[in-house]
Amino acid sequence: MNKIYISLGCALLLNLQLSGCISTSALPDEQRPRTWAHVVSKPHNFYQVSEHVYRSEQPSGDVLALLRQQNIQMVINLRASNLDAQVLQSIAHIQMVHIPINTWSISREELLQVMQSIEKAKQQNKNVLIHCYHGSDRTGASVAMYRIIFENWSREDALNEMKHGGYGFHPIWFNIEKLFSPENIKWIRNQLSNPS
Repeated sequence: MNKIYISLGCALLLNLQLSGCISTSALPDEQRPRTWAHVVSKPHNFYQVSEHVYRSEQPSGDVLALLRQQNIQMVINLRASNLDAQVLQSIAHIQMVHIPINTWSISREELLQVMQSIEKAKQQNKNVLIHCYHGSDRTGASVAMYRIIFENWSREDALNEMKHGGYGFHPIWFNIEKLFSPENIKWIRNQLSNPS
């Protein structure tokens, strides 16, 4: 009997590990809405979200030319580790913002910090890049909230892009979608309107 429980436990752990690597399916290019982010560099998961907002995986040395080309002036790093100071040191006058977020416990307060940083970049007319490690989950949540708060997208449209835009969103992070409750969206809007 114990062997059965051990086998079932091993199978469950293996399933959880494998499902963590599974990402949601991307819409085919011909079905992709034109309002979704446009690819800058597919190998780096680098996309232009809007006129001044971009998203990517952790920038590396081979992306520096693209960052200069896109005139990125602010980089928002959502990773716990902060490699940006080393990687981006050759780009003059770049503002680096570090908002460490754990994917499994991302909060509305952290998303508010990202929105506040984007708002500052907009006020200063700066192009901003948002990234985490893969540019999939934390970055996806941040961009979805940006779409709702700054571009007045519906929750459904923003989450659809987050999950099916081809950025590699991992459905194991079911906690992320729960962040997009009407209460949390309203709270972030209120905090941005009344910072005090």
